This record gives sequence, C-alpha cells and structure tokens, in this order.
Amino acid sequence: MNKHINFEDNIFILNIRIRMIQDLLILDTDPDIFLNKTMEDLDFINTSLATLLAALKESFRLIERDEQFHNLEETERIFREVLSDADHGEGNISGLQYPELREKAAVLTSQSQERQRSIAELIVETKHLSLEPVVGYEELHELLSR
Repeated sequence: MNKHINFEDNIFILNIRIRMIQDLLILDTDPDIFLNKTMEDLDFINTSLATLLAALKESFRLIERDEQFHNLEETERIFREVLSDADHGEGNISGLQYPELREKAAVLTSQSQERQRSIAELIVETKHLSLEPVVGYEELHELLSR
C-alpha cells in the first residue's frame, strides 16, 4: 500500500463502534429499527479488521508495528466478545430470537479467530526479526571509519 494508514486511530474508532454495539445489545432496543443496521455494522467491523491486518502485515518499516499488532489483537478479542453476546445474549437483539444473527455471528467469530491466530504468529515473527542486528559489523565499521 502506498498510502499512509494511521493504524492507531483506525483501531480506536473500531473499538468505539464495537462498544456501541455492546451497548445496543444490552439496552432495550427495537429490532425493527436496529437489527439490520447492527448486522451491517458487524460486517463492516469484520471487513475493517481484515483490511487493517493485511495493511499492517505489509508495513514492515512501521516503527510501532508490534504495538499495533497487540492493539489489533485486543480489538479482535473484544469483537469476539460482542459476537458471543449477539449470539447468546438475552436482549431484544440476539441470536436466540434471530437465527440470521446467530449464523452471522458464527461466521464472523470464525474469521476473527483466524485473524487472531495470524496476529499471534506475526507477533512471534516480529520478535525474532528484532533480535537480528539492523546494521552488520562490516557496515558499521565502514560507516564509522569515514
């Protein structure tokens, strides 16, 4: 990707949207008004998390890459909690009352788990890469001898 992505701000906004859905699932909301929009929002968050992960994978030179992987991992965890609440919750909008929401939650949970596994692997890879010297001995010697 050629354009600069502010991972921290994007993850922050997704967290706000996830918390909004958490509140919606707890409150006495009208499913006729909010069910379809909630399902669209879950799709949007899922797609956005996938997009951010793909972009972060490609951002090898990002200084705070590891930190953003951790932020993304935490957001995925919260997203899966919301999906679980949507599936098993007892509010007006829940998988118990709306089977289509249950089906969507199951698919999105599976995708989120796969992304979280990928993030965990990338964090381990990043730790191994950071142990390697950035500048080799010969390069450092040449730079210092000038």
